[in-house]
This record gives sequence, C-alpha cells and structure tokens, in this order.
Amino acid sequence: MTADAPVPDFDEPQLAQAVERLSPEKVHTLPYGAIRLDAEGTVAFYSDSERRLSGYRKEVLGRTFFTEIAPCMNNPGFKGRIDRALAAGKLDIAFGYTGDMPSGPMDLDVRIQSAAGGGCWIFLKREEA
Repeated sequence: MTADAPVPDFDEPQLAQAVERLSPEKVHTLPYGAIRLDAEGTVAFYSDSERRLSGYRKEVLGRTFFTEIAPCMNNPGFKGRIDRALAAGKLDIAFGYTGDMPSGPMDLDVRIQSAAGGGCWIFLKREEA
C-alpha cells in the first residue's frame, strides 16, 4: 500500500486493487466500509469507516467474519453468493443487501473482490436516505 494513490470511488471496476494501493490510514477514511478477509474468512482488516458506519464497536481482527462478527450475513443471499463466485473461479460480485447492523436494518450496496495474496475484500456502501 502507498500513501499517495488516489482515493477510489465505490464504483471503481478494480476497487480491491485500487484500495490495496492506499496506505492503511487512507483506507480507514474511505466514505464506505472496507473489510479484508483472509482465505479462511478471518478478519485481517476492518476499516474505521466500517466501524463508524455500521455501529459495530467490538474488536474484530483475527475473528471469523461469518460466525463471530456478522452471522446475519452467513446465508445464501450473502455468503452463498461469495461461495458460488469462488466455485465459478471469479470473485468479483456486486449486489444489494439489507444488513442487520447494530444500529438497525440498513440497505447496503455490496462489492466483493479478490484480495492480493488470497482472501477477499468486502466493501459496504450505505444507501443514502
């Protein structure tokens, strides 16, 4: 990651690659949430933006995302889409989802792309009211 890369828009086609060019400090300030999972589904990065926007205040690094952090997303409509994309050999998906956040139900735009070195990035943009 480098400090002087431009901040990518949520709709950037190669969003994961663009985010990986940013410093961790810049990723923490993105206007949307950014979560990186390793190949086993353990949280390797959880942006300050995601923490603030979701209202999730517990420590997340090193914990299993779909069982310990977001069991509400461990279903066919969210994790199932990731599993199907991985089985097809291409993890680059986008979809709308209503998440059960600590602050209450929230409509999300979701982008999930492969991360360099394995695992994936989950990007979450809250729909504007």
